[in-house]
Amino acid sequence: MFADPQSITYATVAKSLVRTGTDKDGSRYRLNDSGTVYTLDLSHQLKPTRTRAVSRLQRDSFVTDPLVPANSIAASMTATLTMDFPTTGLTAADAQNLANALIAWATSANILKMANGET
Repeated sequence: MFADPQSITYATVAKSLVRTGTDKDGSRYRLNDSGTVYTLDLSHQLKPTRTRAVSRLQRDSFVTDPLVPANSIAASMTATLTMDFPTTGLTAADAQNLANALIAWATSANILKMANGET
């Protein structure tokens, strides 16, 4: 099980998310930072032929309504890392190596290109 709390850094600011729930398949960590809510879900699915591990970070906030600037509207965004691999033939270390390769590729510049619609 992961430590409680979990630390994430958003826009260079460290955030401490406390565990708010856990079950046999995962855990949820959360922080309400003056109305901006960060949620980290860590889960896994263990099937007879495949294993899937998912890390999902969500940020919910309120932003100015572009149609009525005096109003605010809810805005939400997520980032997800999924490792999916067979239970035979490949190991958790193989999945780790592949995920680490993707994380190394995911430089700040490449993430911005993706967010701007480049492929």
